[in-house]
Amino acid sequence: MIYNGIMTEQISNDNKSGDNKPIDRKSQIRELEDKKRLLRETRNRLLEGLGGTLLQRVGEENPFPDVQGDGPAAVLAEYRRLQKEIAESAGMIKSLEADIVRLKELEEIISAREEEESLLEKELDPLYASLGMALLKEPDLNNLAVFVKQQEEIFLSKIGEHEKTLEELEGQKGGIFSWLGKNAKIAVEKALLSRTRSDLQKLYRNTGEEYISAGKAEAIGGGAAEDAGKAFELKGRLSSLQEELNSLKDERRRKGGFFGTESSPARRIQGLEKQISLKKKDLPAVYLRLGNMVTLEKEKETFSSLLIENDSVVLEKAEAIASETAAIELSIEKIKAAISIDDEKVGIEKMEKAILNQRQKITAAEEAITGLEKQIAESEQHIGELNAFIQGDHGGEN
Repeated sequence: MIYNGIMTEQISNDNKSGDNKPIDRKSQIRELEDKKRLLRETRNRLLEGLGGTLLQRVGEENPFPDVQGDGPAAVLAEYRRLQKEIAESAGMIKSLEADIVRLKELEEIISAREEEESLLEKELDPLYASLGMALLKEPDLNNLAVFVKQQEEIFLSKIGEHEKTLEELEGQKGGIFSWLGKNAKIAVEKALLSRTRSDLQKLYRNTGEEYISAGKAEAIGGGAAEDAGKAFELKGRLSSLQEELNSLKDERRRKGGFFGTESSPARRIQGLEKQISLKKKDLPAVYLRLGNMVTLEKEKETFSSLLIENDSVVLEKAEAIASETAAIELSIEKIKAAISIDDEKVGIEKMEKAILNQRQKITAAEEAITGLEKQIAESEQHIGELNAFIQGDHGGEN
């Protein structure tokens, strides 16, 4: 490093040197500025580390006086605010991540339960239909409305009519046009027959389902009793499953609705991570502020209870770097002064040359004036002679 004395001597030697080689003082300044910047960065890192260590050492205590201004207490408050905001954002990220995991779990569970529900309903459908058919054949049971039996009779009658019509149509003969018309009628009748049979099966199914849903316990003869028992069991399982599904879907809707109020979970997490990153970038400046305060003479008493022996080593290094930086700054100022001297000398030289030039012009002007004055005198003498001639006695003229 270049110290004040060394640099001063160097400037002096440069000025006294007879070497014609020009001194690149601007290059010297650039080199010294680079060294000064490196020294300051080194010192800032030392004090930043010290400030961070002290803030962590403080913990939950408040060793600084609660005073107004930008002192240690204000720095501690700023540090704790940033730490709190970082912790809150990190907690929100964990919560969001847990919700995302839970939503995925809910989707998988709901999908599995819906598949199970579909299988149970498929298993129940034929049992309900079989049970409904058996119930409509039990005249002694008083659990069926009259209109249900009437509907069954209507559907059975329609099925019979459609089957008879189809049989007649299929037996008809004729030409190509009759054949086309017959096929169209057959297609219509088959569709009506299929729909009527489906309506009848739906009637049986609904009858059986209503019977099971009502919890009837009347004795049913034949295989219907076994179907009823199995349907009761499956219905119970289905009800429990549907209750679980409703609860799971409610939870999914709540969590999904919360995410939908702002943006997707991934984007919200990215936003929180960005906030954490920005706040963490603010921390080094806070550490450095406190570290710089430790070096101040007026704050020695404030930090005395926090500092330990190892901290004095850091402070000594910081002080040495500060002294070295001050020496370099003085050297830079002296080089700048030398540059200013050179600039002044160049200016003086230019002015001296200008003066010499002007003096030469004055001498030439004075010589010109003398010559002109001589010419004036000669002209005046000539004028006198001519006047004397004009006014004189010339004799011989008479």
